[in-house]
Amino acid sequence: MKNKFALVVIIAFASLFTSACGFSMLSQKNSSVNIYGKYKKYNNISQIFIKPFKNLTYKSGLGVYFSNNLAYYLNTSTDMFTANQGDARYYLTGKIVSIQNSVMSYTGVAAAVEYMITATVKVSLYKTSGRIIVSDVNISSSAFYYNYINPLIAHKQEKAALETVSKRVARKIAIFIESKRLIKK
Repeated sequence: MKNKFALVVIIAFASLFTSACGFSMLSQKNSSVNIYGKYKKYNNISQIFIKPFKNLTYKSGLGVYFSNNLAYYLNTSTDMFTANQGDARYYLTGKIVSIQNSVMSYTGVAAAVEYMITATVKVSLYKTSGRIIVSDVNISSSAFYYNYINPLIAHKQEKAALETVSKRVARKIAIFIESKRLIKK
């Protein structure tokens, strides 16, 4: 019983020490994340204006999914987004280069029931002065959806899967931009 109590006390002290170190790291002046300012700065990458994504695929209306979800993710998760083009320090452009549907499973009568949809986009990030930060980086993601007998339901399922894919791509783009803060240029 004493050993268990001692173990709990040691674990509690260890967690206090590690959380204190994390707080200390965040409050350092040379930290790349400014939690006190108006914008969080990732190696001074902030105030990104997102230009509407170009859609080079057969599916219409995809640019809205990808542009809106990326703006939402950058605004809510990282504070790197600006909606005002005049305040922008960086521009992010993108092209949806491919959408692929793949059959993943069949029913007993050889009808496809599960699909995987994959989207690939190319993104570029550059300063408003024209200096390119990253150019034509390929990012892709996938999601599964089910195709029911009713085509209207199948279409709704496919649209929901595309929405999921666009959110995943937005998260990957944000992580890629955040990783640029680790590279000193």
